[in-house]
Amino acid sequence: MEYKVNNLIYAAGSELRGTLRTCIVLTEEVDRQVLENALRKAAVRFPYFCVKLIRRDREYRMVTNDMPFVISPGGKAVTLGTEESNYHLFAFAYDGCRLYVDTSHFITDGYGKTPFLLTILYHYLRELHPDETFDAKMAEYFEGTVTDAEAEDDPYPDELMPEDPVGMIQRPESVFTLVDQKNGYEYMDEWTSFTYRIRQKDLMAYVSGLDGSPVTFIASMMYWSIAECHPDNRLPIVCGVQHQFRSALGKPFSHLCHVNIAPIIFHYDRNRVEVEKLNTMARGQLIIGTDDSNDVLTVNEHIRNDKTIRDMDLPDKQSHMRKAIRDGIGKNTFEVSYTGRVPWGGMDKYITNLIPYLDLTLSGGLTIEIFSVGDSFSVNIMQRNADTKYVDRFVALLDEMKVAYSAEAPEHFKLCGIQLPD
Repeated sequence: MEYKVNNLIYAAGSELRGTLRTCIVLTEEVDRQVLENALRKAAVRFPYFCVKLIRRDREYRMVTNDMPFVISPGGKAVTLGTEESNYHLFAFAYDGCRLYVDTSHFITDGYGKTPFLLTILYHYLRELHPDETFDAKMAEYFEGTVTDAEAEDDPYPDELMPEDPVGMIQRPESVFTLVDQKNGYEYMDEWTSFTYRIRQKDLMAYVSGLDGSPVTFIASMMYWSIAECHPDNRLPIVCGVQHQFRSALGKPFSHLCHVNIAPIIFHYDRNRVEVEKLNTMARGQLIIGTDDSNDVLTVNEHIRNDKTIRDMDLPDKQSHMRKAIRDGIGKNTFEVSYTGRVPWGGMDKYITNLIPYLDLTLSGGLTIEIFSVGDSFSVNIMQRNADTKYVDRFVALLDEMKVAYSAEAPEHFKLCGIQLPD
């Protein structure tokens, strides 16, 4: 089987990895043999993720890869697209109770890969706990066959979509940047993750009274924290909210990467406004910024990009896409992403946490991922150094608002590399 590539993949390389790692913390130590069995079964259900990149003249294609997925002990990360990973664009590792999944953000996103991860966990837990009963409807999906809507490999239509945006939010020309967060993979040894658990019902009860959401609550809290750490700043602080635009595209089941960044703009003088009001103000911006009519503008940008590079030679394709990605860096002070409530189907009784790690060279230097696990939200704050001033203020605000939380020990993290065919 052969698949088209999302043109984002042309941007990948040693200077622009775009890789991401997901850590699933289980209640029991990982059984390697059972994991191998689960991966074989999941590969049948998700053939479009069991692929390798090949070069065809001036373009890349993805073809079926019959080699097994690589599973590394000790949490070791291997380079995707190389012999180390059996040329796969997914790789797996384990260390004690931790299962690690590495892939490229240029081929899928959190929404696109979640069904694959859930299917792996389903087969893994079914073998370990044969008497366990999981959600029947989800089990039918995990044991089913791939649908045409999932496997479709054409990311965008050929023709531009009609544009009729509803209320535009104009990004400011200059935004406040976290100059203390040095960018570059040479600083990856300093990348640090701070993870907090907040009970879902506590957070939802709080934000629902403010006409807010988990995303706007976390964004407003981090804005306030940054503003208080930089009292002399007079530039807008912009939170880039990652969200997927499959609805506007008309491809709700696409497995490809369809991520847009919607801005929430906090002006420096708003640090005199209560966090509660900030949350409501942020919610209004987010509703407008993520409306399908505005996402169509992003879809059309991708269509134009596809048309532009279609007849380019391979090096020109790579240069064009790398510039397109880099041009978007620095427009946000920090980022927040919320994949949504994960339909665990009862499997979360065997999962204590889920922690995503992202490529911080593509961000403003501080990125927050929100995931639902059991009855809690897992809030992972990633930054390019171990300085705790932002998270210290963040948790102090949680204390002031009487929002209960638990904290994991900070940890350094690294991401794998990726190599494209010559």
